Amino acid sequence: MKRIIAILWIFVLIIMVDHSSENLNFAEMTPESCTVFTASMGGTVLFGNNEDVGDKSSTVWFVRATEKYYGWVYFGFRNYPIIRGHFPMGGMNDQGLCFDITSIPECRMSSYPGKFPIVNGGVFGETVLRNCKNVDEAMQFIEQYDLSSLGDMQFLFADAEGNSMALCPGTDGKMKVVSKAGVYQVTTNFNLLQRNQGYPCWRYNTASEMLSYIKSEDHLTVEYFLEIVRATCNQGTTYSTIYDPVHRVAYFYNKQNFEDVAVFDLKEELEKGNHSYDAFRLFPKKAAEEPEEPESPGEATEPEEPQPVTEGTSPGSLSGFLFAIPAVALIILVALVYRKMKKVKEEVH
Repeated sequence: MKRIIAILWIFVLIIMVDHSSENLNFAEMTPESCTVFTASMGGTVLFGNNEDVGDKSSTVWFVRATEKYYGWVYFGFRNYPIIRGHFPMGGMNDQGLCFDITSIPECRMSSYPGKFPIVNGGVFGETVLRNCKNVDEAMQFIEQYDLSSLGDMQFLFADAEGNSMALCPGTDGKMKVVSKAGVYQVTTNFNLLQRNQGYPCWRYNTASEMLSYIKSEDHLTVEYFLEIVRATCNQGTTYSTIYDPVHRVAYFYNKQNFEDVAVFDLKEELEKGNHSYDAFRLFPKKAAEEPEEPESPGEATEPEEPQPVTEGTSPGSLSGFLFAIPAVALIILVALVYRKMKKVKEEVH
């Protein structure tokens, strides 16, 4: 009987652990297979991205300019699992400077003594775009920051002037700038400076080959960038974006649905003040597949400050606890019956 009770207790623990973790898909916590690319020719510049996180609740935020900071649009997730703050996946500011991030195999980084710390890679990208109007300014600006926590990330920045740069961990443990040479630049999930892991990459090769076909400014169009986005997406692609930094326009595609697009004029959106749109509201055909997000009371809150994750009982752990109550009651009942039977047996003898 004691063995039965022990087995029941193990069963309860398994249930609680399973329900506590059912909402944590660890494969979705980092952008495992994102593709970012940019190209410029003449007066045309475009910046494309597939965000392959697997999370369905993507959101677009607009943050107005202040006397000190540029306004911008950024994309990401309300429920992205991070320890501190929020995590912009990528965006474009009102000067036309764009950025996005890809994850890479982690590199050992050196310390940056005496420099400003950063919250996370997303906030770092945000800080650059809120303070810089082009790639040249960004190169100078990042010199003041401690980038030692970015050993598993690679950034691509591009501006309305047609300049772009990748920011990658170098072999010396320092983040290095790789400037665009030619018409285009591409980053995926191998380190451009350390190709020993993750290369060759079919998405990198596909995007590079298609971009190499651009021979005139007439070929560099949003429609052609959409073809590249289609060609490099996969089952984990959550959303895709194409930025036109010259005209400050963002094109947003949700969950590999390239027939429907949300087009944002950054100037017009920023005139509305701080606000956000959830993808499942922008694309109602997909609403049934999206998780319900709670309505925020009143106007959109100021998203400039990091939003720390507070401790508390998660829905998964609560459901596991509630599910385990009947099992615990059964164990107690079995134990009481066993105790009663044992007592009766002792009285008989």
